[in-house]
Amino acid sequence: MRWAMFSVTFGKKKPWPHRRLSAFLLLLAMLAGTGCRRALPVIAVIPRTCGTALWEPEHAGAAAVARERRLNIYWNAPMRDDDIQSQIALIDQSLKRGYAGIIVSPIETLPMRTPIRRVLARGVPTVVVGTELGIAPEPHLAYVLSDERAAGEMAARRIGAILRGNGTIAILGINPQLMSNVVRERSLETTLAREFPGVRVAARQFGLSSVPQEQQAAEELLAKGVKIDAIVALSLASTRGAYYALVEFGKDGIIKLVGFDQDLIPPIRTGGIDSVVAQDTFEMGRLAMDQIDRELHGKGGATELLVPPVLMTRENVDSAQIRQILNLAWWPPQ
Repeated sequence: MRWAMFSVTFGKKKPWPHRRLSAFLLLLAMLAGTGCRRALPVIAVIPRTCGTALWEPEHAGAAAVARERRLNIYWNAPMRDDDIQSQIALIDQSLKRGYAGIIVSPIETLPMRTPIRRVLARGVPTVVVGTELGIAPEPHLAYVLSDERAAGEMAARRIGAILRGNGTIAILGINPQLMSNVVRERSLETTLAREFPGVRVAARQFGLSSVPQEQQAAEELLAKGVKIDAIVALSLASTRGAYYALVEFGKDGIIKLVGFDQDLIPPIRTGGIDSVVAQDTFEMGRLAMDQIDRELHGKGGATELLVPPVLMTRENVDSAQIRQILNLAWWPPQ
């Protein structure tokens, strides 16, 4: 039927060999069109974990740029944010598949250096998001970081204001294996000592690998009966763990909690969590994908971009600014 219609257009039916040739050429054209669609560069985006208000906005930011620049995203992450081996395996897998670029938010600093050097040795553009690795920016390697010094200062000044310059605090979630955490902790303590000498640190605890472990550690601290007016929790897991412990002891809202890395939003509204120093991972994902695109077009280069953190409080948690930071619109518009 289709070939009969074709013959009407040209006045008479083509000989069979010509019809076969026309069909073959049409098939080639269709395959070529499909091939062009499938040949879009694929960028691997590998956060510390998925399904949290901290890292899903990175997906949205990266996807927004990818749609504009005709790039595809391979998005995958470990099931737990302490599973560094799975994260390294995802990087190696992306390298074997020949992806055009890699964006990664390292779980730990030291173990990530070797796999990133393998990627750079292959000339694959790479953007590290969220923490430095101790490798200076170089061709094909850029960083997009939350300003952790500013974050530490922000948390210190919030504590100073809450306690009116006097009181005792506990610092939870200290993680020497992650450079960003080290920087925020040092900035916090330096700012407290300089601007609020009346605020004393009564306890410091290293970060543990899961929320239940962080909760148990916080409960043990509260059970000791040490006088604590406020807690600063330096990670997503320690913020959740500290909040659950305060609820268990009936101290939520009484012992003030300043957390990091947005995840628990409702307790900010109710006052169970005083505030959270939030990373703008939407903007970080957007900048990281933009940097990859620039690199693919020969306009990249060694660079380090800093994104300001934002203090989420009861007063601004439902503002337009915070809604943008928590943006989850990574699915392409219909």
